[in-house]
Amino acid sequence: MPMFGFDEQYPFFDVTPVDNQFILEYLPTATGDAVRVYLYGLMQCYHPAAAMSLEQMARELGMESEAVLAAFRHWERKGLVRRVKDNPPTYQYISVKNAVFVGGAAPADPEYEAFAAAVYGIFGNDRRLHGGEISRIYEWVEEMRLPQEVVLALVRHMVKTNGKNVSVKTMEKRATQLAEEKVATAEDAVCVLERDRAVFDGAKAVVRRMGKRRDPSEDETDLYRKWTVDWRFTREDVLAACVETTKGDPNFKYLDGILSRLHTKRSETGRVQKVADAFAEEKDAAAPLKALLMALNLPTAAVNEGTLRVYADMRALYPDNIIMMAGRECSRHGVTKLDDVMNTLHSWKRSGLKDAEDVRLFMQKVDDQNAFLRVLYEVTGMAEAKPNAADRRLLARWLDEWGFEETFVTECAAFAIGKERPMLYLDKLLDSYHGKGVRTMEAARAERESFQQGLAAKAEGRYQTPARGPKTVEQQQYTQREYVHSDADVDAFMKHWQEENGNA
Repeated sequence: MPMFGFDEQYPFFDVTPVDNQFILEYLPTATGDAVRVYLYGLMQCYHPAAAMSLEQMARELGMESEAVLAAFRHWERKGLVRRVKDNPPTYQYISVKNAVFVGGAAPADPEYEAFAAAVYGIFGNDRRLHGGEISRIYEWVEEMRLPQEVVLALVRHMVKTNGKNVSVKTMEKRATQLAEEKVATAEDAVCVLERDRAVFDGAKAVVRRMGKRRDPSEDETDLYRKWTVDWRFTREDVLAACVETTKGDPNFKYLDGILSRLHTKRSETGRVQKVADAFAEEKDAAAPLKALLMALNLPTAAVNEGTLRVYADMRALYPDNIIMMAGRECSRHGVTKLDDVMNTLHSWKRSGLKDAEDVRLFMQKVDDQNAFLRVLYEVTGMAEAKPNAADRRLLARWLDEWGFEETFVTECAAFAIGKERPMLYLDKLLDSYHGKGVRTMEAARAERESFQQGLAAKAEGRYQTPARGPKTVEQQQYTQREYVHSDADVDAFMKHWQEENGNA
């Protein structure tokens, strides 16, 4: 036992010196796991633990043993670590200054050297990779656990498709993809990479379709991959969707929005159809709505999911031709909202209209009724009034239900001049004539004269001094007034007469 030594707890409170050259020259390009392994091993050099082993170190770092070995192989290639024993693996740390300034030679690694030679062979003399790039590519073998043949197949493919100046960073994205898909053979790698070649070519075709002369960016290629691989649109589908981008600035983001909507529709309906067919179907569905909006003097830009749903509700009531008739009728009367069209359709449905001929006859009748109502408004002093549904219902009762002639109704309307509510007054008057069978103006005038006389007689009888009665007092002495007929008295008497005769 040596005469001096550290307490077993000493390492917990001591420090491990790390050369700045390591931090500046080696740390930036190393993986996190590689740095963790190097620093932990460096601490063990200063404060060795008797029971330390590869497995123990892996447990301490929360890593797998193979990952620890891969990290040490990395530092071996960098010339910072030397492997002096294989079973169990034992390492010596080399001075960073020696590696940087003196160029400490790294031990031979036949497997790595063979791999590096293969990579150099792919690039040939046109591009000479530096050692850091080769080390990084080899890390895909050690860190991502990709077989060497898969990595070499990847490098060959990327050089073939992107040229010999392709960056290691670009290749690393594809290596990550291969690792995620757990590609284990060169043949499988070729299949995946050829699929990616098709993605690149497809994205390039989209760029050309948009009138641009360049290769697609990484982001654009990723979007195309999503459309064709994840969403399963064909190249034909994507190019067909490009037609819709002409409505704005054609770009991949705009196209992504279009295809996203179609993808959602596919998911909701379970129908897989070509994009061209989907657009044709949407166009067929939107064409009648566009025509309706034009009839209402509304911009066709109002065609959207909401207005298409409203139009679908209209179609549940009537076919397109009748919907258009309702739109033109609304526009003719100065109302130009889809809600107005919907209300008109509901009104026609309540009226029992079944087809276009029913609607035509109904609208013709409404026009005739409105024309006659304007005549009546003129006669009764309501020239500013506009025909309405309530007055049309009154007119239908007078002409259709009670069978009065228009000329008779027109002349009777003169009796309503000056009334507070002329149309209701006329309705009460005609109701009375209908009950008494009055159908001509001669009979109407006679009835009116008789009515006025009866009103006058009743009024006189109401104020006659009784023949017998209590003693007359001074306060009861007054001059008998003379009855003068007024319209108010006529209105009051008519109301009283109707009450007595059950509103006949």
